[in-house]
Amino acid sequence: MNSILSLSKYVMNLSKKDKDLFSRIYTVTEDVGALKIPKEMKEWVISRFGSVRAVENQKIVRVDNNVTCESALFNELRAMRPIEANKNENTQKFIKEKIGGDFCNPNTRTAEDTFGRVKGSRSVTGSNIAKYDALHGLVIFKEHNPLKFSLSDVKDYLKIAEKWIKKGYKKYPERKYPYIMWNCLWKAAASIAHGHMQIVLAKNRHYGGIESLRRFAEGYSKVFKSDYHDDIYRVHKSVGLAFEKKNNRVLTYLTPVKEKEMIIISKSIKNCSEAIYRALKAYLEMGVESFNIGIYLQPLDNSWNMPVIARLVDRGSLSNNTVDIGGMEIFAGSNVIASDPYKVFDRVKEEF
Repeated sequence: MNSILSLSKYVMNLSKKDKDLFSRIYTVTEDVGALKIPKEMKEWVISRFGSVRAVENQKIVRVDNNVTCESALFNELRAMRPIEANKNENTQKFIKEKIGGDFCNPNTRTAEDTFGRVKGSRSVTGSNIAKYDALHGLVIFKEHNPLKFSLSDVKDYLKIAEKWIKKGYKKYPERKYPYIMWNCLWKAAASIAHGHMQIVLAKNRHYGGIESLRRFAEGYSKVFKSDYHDDIYRVHKSVGLAFEKKNNRVLTYLTPVKEKEMIIISKSIKNCSEAIYRALKAYLEMGVESFNIGIYLQPLDNSWNMPVIARLVDRGSLSNNTVDIGGMEIFAGSNVIASDPYKVFDRVKEEF
């Protein structure tokens, strides 16, 4: 089975053309974290990590995106480290206990946007009562359980989100920068258990991450006379981390912001709906309980162009007391990753 710890070897075996393209975008660095285990700890280390040797000489792989400055540090032992957990937390019990809340009765117990609600067969919009931005809406699912959804559900949620965006833009044409997000349960920063997405429309300029990606992609195009999004897909495919299905390019990202990050590059929201559903289905089968999805969209006036880009990440077990980000992510800008992109990729590809 392929492993991120062998990425350098995979790159060395590429053709010169593919190797040059990979090195244009990514730099891979290998290192070893050395330590000594006291004899009193050896039995515990073996039971937890498999061997003393694996712990005393830990292979670290760092991947840097030379274009966007994204950076990730991979060490598979991170996934096996001891973590304090809340053994009494029962996710399904918690979700059931929240039935009957405000989002179960959205027409009477959630605010409405000034341009009204958008209604679908499986969802309805509301206005976020504590807003990120001046135009901040909700797509509230009819299904209460956020971990229970079908392909038809996901298609409806995204269709209603797109209709809300168009309706909001028509009323407020200065707000032309759309973004869709789905925060599932508390580890992903959802304050309400009931399933819902959020939609925002910005004015003046796009949100920071999307605007940065635009600038990086434009700079890349000027220097290399090539499309950045095409090349990022080609690079991942060359090392066995991408495939294309129904005009969706699906890849396991080499510099993930968090665990199990998948990126779907598509031509439209409608076109990527099924790919998002299948990626989420794979997530749930891998034991994912909480996730974030962010969907990057170009300006509604087409003042600049980019594909639809959906990013998905696992936010970790709901029973873990620890959060999944710390000082490395917040201040140093390097993401510490325990999951192996190759294992994630193999599992997700099975769903397609």
